[in-house]
Amino acid sequence: MAFQTTQRPSQADQIQGATLAQDLHSAKEEKSEHTSALPPPPSVPYTVFTSSHRRLVVLILVLTMLASPLTATIYLPLLPLLATHFHVSLQAINLTLTLYIVFQAISPLLFATASDTFGRRPIYLITFSVYTLASLGLVLNRSSYAGLLVLRALQSLGSSAVLAIAYGVIADLCVPSERGAMQGPAMGAANLAVCIGPVVGGWVALGSGSYEWVFWCLVIYGGSVLVVVGFGLPETARNVVGNGERKAPWWGKTWWSLVMMWRRNRRPSRDGSEGHLDEEKTAQNESSKEQSSRMKQSFKMPNPWTAIRIIFWKDTALVLWMAGSPYAIWYCVQASIPPIYKDVYGFNDFQIGLAYLPGGFGTVIGGYANGKLMDWKYKVTARQIGHTVDKVFGDDLNHFPIEKARARGSWYMLAVYLCALGGYGWAINFHAHLSIPLILQFVLAALCTAFQQTFNALLVDIFPASPSTAAASGNITRCALSAVAVAILQPMVDGMGRGWYFTLLSLVSGGGGIITNWLITTRGMTWRHQRLQINNIN
Repeated sequence: MAFQTTQRPSQADQIQGATLAQDLHSAKEEKSEHTSALPPPPSVPYTVFTSSHRRLVVLILVLTMLASPLTATIYLPLLPLLATHFHVSLQAINLTLTLYIVFQAISPLLFATASDTFGRRPIYLITFSVYTLASLGLVLNRSSYAGLLVLRALQSLGSSAVLAIAYGVIADLCVPSERGAMQGPAMGAANLAVCIGPVVGGWVALGSGSYEWVFWCLVIYGGSVLVVVGFGLPETARNVVGNGERKAPWWGKTWWSLVMMWRRNRRPSRDGSEGHLDEEKTAQNESSKEQSSRMKQSFKMPNPWTAIRIIFWKDTALVLWMAGSPYAIWYCVQASIPPIYKDVYGFNDFQIGLAYLPGGFGTVIGGYANGKLMDWKYKVTARQIGHTVDKVFGDDLNHFPIEKARARGSWYMLAVYLCALGGYGWAINFHAHLSIPLILQFVLAALCTAFQQTFNALLVDIFPASPSTAAASGNITRCALSAVAVAILQPMVDGMGRGWYFTLLSLVSGGGGIITNWLITTRGMTWRHQRLQINNIN
């Protein structure tokens, strides 16, 4: 879509937008050379889903996105109980944590990639069916340690793809300029599970003296979400329903609409004739045939390796580092909380659990606030280059500096992040007042959430045809970086001390982030165009 200009920008905006305008001019020259290869401007709105529909989808997404963090954190207080019940060592029980992380990386490769082809609804229904059955199996498993390993892996398989699929749903429904408004509340509310999980797990285990009721809670949760998704979540995948005007195949319809269709087909006409019913069935059959034909033409077998290949492009590698590195750092901070607050501040087990709350609140507030900030940065970037944001049809990101819009202002956040991370280590090292590390945990949680959310959104922006597949590549990167960071945590702390260890992390993640952010803003759009040209040739 060609850009539209409204009024002449002010002199200050012209000066601030000089670099952006230069990139825009280059993009327009490239467009003029390949005009015949570009699709015509869209003649239909980006989506026909109304605001009320989108609010309903956000509520359902929040419920689904609780699965992975809730299942991971509610399990932690159960480790001693499980070791005693299955007569194995605590180290053997810790293997279930490792296995859970492994399947956290595998699940999005399979299911998120498939959701770009088959649709979001059937994949959600499959994953939550697996999750609920695995949770029920954990309740019924009385004595088998091997069964515990297998069922815990299946639980991770069913819960770990929901975040990547959710990014796809948001990309289906929202134009790029408004994705933050939908993504922020959804991600912020879902992060509540990080706070709730350990408290619920510890409370249930303490009150019952058994692990079974914790898994019963997950069975109830999984089954409830399965019903909500089945009856309430419409199909949104653009490969299946386009902008929402195209009728979904039977597997993409909500259970409620299927029930109403069945009742309508069984209801005789008022005059006793069946003519209108036959015509309706004929129309439905013709529509179903057209839908099947269209699906066959656009069908392609989902390839999990597609998500892995994304990692190795220059532009996406930078974005993945900015999204994955802060996540891994925050994982390290969380892993360091029990020994720090037990050894340095003398906390008991209950107090250690409470020490996670500042970080939990930081993720919630950071996610919500950053969603608003993302949309504001998009509008400011558009205004500087004299571009009118199209909220109906959506902007053509092939010729819009989306990298600069998303990364805008990250310099200041990276500076605070670098200081907070190093300061956290030295505050612990010198036994500073308890309030200081707790406040720094809040700041780090908010910033890490903001970075992850912003650059995951950018990842989806630059892969509009397969947003969930792109989000799956981000999940792989996060898991890999987190595994490495946690693996070296204790040896590095033992060798360097907490102060120098967290200083090193701040230099690698924060300092590396400054360099990466500069490359994204200066070279990201160029490298993205080069990637698209190579893909078009291939």
